[in-house]
Amino acid sequence: MLANPGHRALLALLIVTIIWGWTFSWMKEAIDAAALVIENGMTFVVGLFMVVRFGLASLLMPVLIPGSRSGSRTRQVWRDGGILASFLLGGFLLQMFGLEGVDPAVSAFLTSLYVAFTAILSVLAERKLPGMVAITGVLVVTIGAAFISGPPQLSFDLPEWLTVLCAVLFAGHIVATDRVTKRTAPLPVAWISFVWVTLGSALLLAFGWSQRPDIHLDQVILLMSTPGFVRPALLAGFLGSLVALTLLTNFQKFLSPVRAAILYSLEPVWAAMIAVTLGQTAIDFWLLFGGGLLLVGNLWMEIWPRLSKKTS
Repeated sequence: MLANPGHRALLALLIVTIIWGWTFSWMKEAIDAAALVIENGMTFVVGLFMVVRFGLASLLMPVLIPGSRSGSRTRQVWRDGGILASFLLGGFLLQMFGLEGVDPAVSAFLTSLYVAFTAILSVLAERKLPGMVAITGVLVVTIGAAFISGPPQLSFDLPEWLTVLCAVLFAGHIVATDRVTKRTAPLPVAWISFVWVTLGSALLLAFGWSQRPDIHLDQVILLMSTPGFVRPALLAGFLGSLVALTLLTNFQKFLSPVRAAILYSLEPVWAAMIAVTLGQTAIDFWLLFGGGLLLVGNLWMEIWPRLSKKTS
């Protein structure tokens, strides 16, 4: 079965969703740990976290995946890597800033709106509507993501709007990845995108420090020696960036952007299962209802087209 590129892509992107199920808690843990060391320094903290996360991925990728260096000096690779990096950097920054002021369940739902936004952006880019199977899948998984942690309590203050905009940028990244990786080698583009995000994060870090010149070097050293900050930053760097985003960039081209976005919607299912395993939440009706719809939406996208072919 895995000889088919589409099947390999499904498996690879499924692994991406499992890793992403962890990254939300890693980012939240790092933000909470940093608040105990540096008060009211969110811009500085987010910049530092992103520098560690993507800096680690930038350093390790050419060592662990030598193919990522091939053709990396061409202008096309740097341009396409910059396109993907702009969506990544903006999306992750907005997600982390939004996490400071929203409930995790609400943040997870609003972020998952990238499924619907991907469908909208695909329509605008391709100037044609997706099929009814895809539209139905988008609706089912969006409802599932909304209710997996219970009915979302939305007030739509600034943190909520930041998270919605983050979902728009993640949708843009999915659509851009589909186009970029069909004209440029995926591995070099992934590496250069990490480099661009690291540079952008370093600028944010510098800006945050200029806004808070009272942050002393000993505080930074203390933060960088705090396990609650360093551990999730390293895990997010190695697994969340190097492994997950490399798989995404390399394999997403075998699926349509809408199909890929629906598959990515499984992230909150894994996040919920991880939370249950760690004793952070309990299984209830909403978890089963929302998670069930997310699974149904993905199975619908896989099974219905095949059944239609057999009956036609």
